[in-house]
Amino acid sequence: MNIQALLSEKVRQAMIAAGAPADCEPQVRQSAKVQFGDYQANGMMAVAKKLGMAPRQLAEQVLTHLDLNGIASKS
Repeated sequence: MNIQALLSEKVRQAMIAAGAPADCEPQVRQSAKVQFGDYQANGMMAVAKKLGMAPRQLAEQVLTHLDLNGIASKS
């Protein structure tokens, strides 16, 4: 499994834990702007719309469930 697929699965699990449907797609891609990190998850807006919540609110909830220990670090 490559790093993008691994990150995608971790983000998907966190999205589900935050209330997203089981078939959600995190859309993890390499970041277009390196100042924001190596990867980004673009699926929050569509899922937040389905849930009737603000994308930022969903993203914050996803972050509380996201476990990237041993995979990624924030510097």
